[in-house]
Amino acid sequence: MPGSTFLYGERLTLRTVERDDTEFLQRWQSDPRVRVPLGMMHPQNRKQVEAGMEKYVESDDGINLLVCVDDWEETDGADVDGDGDGDADEPAPIGMVSVMHLDHTRPELAYWLIPDARGDGYATEAMELLLDYTFDTFEIAGLWAQAFAYNEGSWGLLERLGFEHEGTMRNHRFVRGEYVDVVCYGLLREEWSDRE
Repeated sequence: MPGSTFLYGERLTLRTVERDDTEFLQRWQSDPRVRVPLGMMHPQNRKQVEAGMEKYVESDDGINLLVCVDDWEETDGADVDGDGDGDADEPAPIGMVSVMHLDHTRPELAYWLIPDARGDGYATEAMELLLDYTFDTFEIAGLWAQAFAYNEGSWGLLERLGFEHEGTMRNHRFVRGEYVDVVCYGLLREEWSDRE
């Protein structure tokens, strides 16, 4: 059973993560096109994902929401959760957005979409909903996020949302046989509220 809808956008909804979402998360977080940009170097089996589900379902210091599209045929009609039914009867999950460490002055954002959903503005819409909610609800100074320097799509999204490049951690991670830089971005509360 899908989780409760939490935030409504123009083309998508953000809903809570439930234990029933294990198959979706295991399928896509094991796909190298999703897991490697997230910094997950090894695929996870179902048992590992189920063990990790507790942090999504029972987190007290973060927000973890699935990005769901009401009319997945608008894109390609993919069976995103892999159960063979095409998921036409309910909004299809296409990714996840999170805010971690809400007890910090500047919590961290994380986000991912399945490959077929990228480039259509879904990440921008989902992040705008999450940023509005986070700044309206929590007394935080700002947020930060990180991405591999080669992942222009990820840090490009952050820049479109008004995040500023705050630094680069050189040769910070070992990915596919080489050291890569990690770029860090930040967004202050007043920068989000003053945007046009």
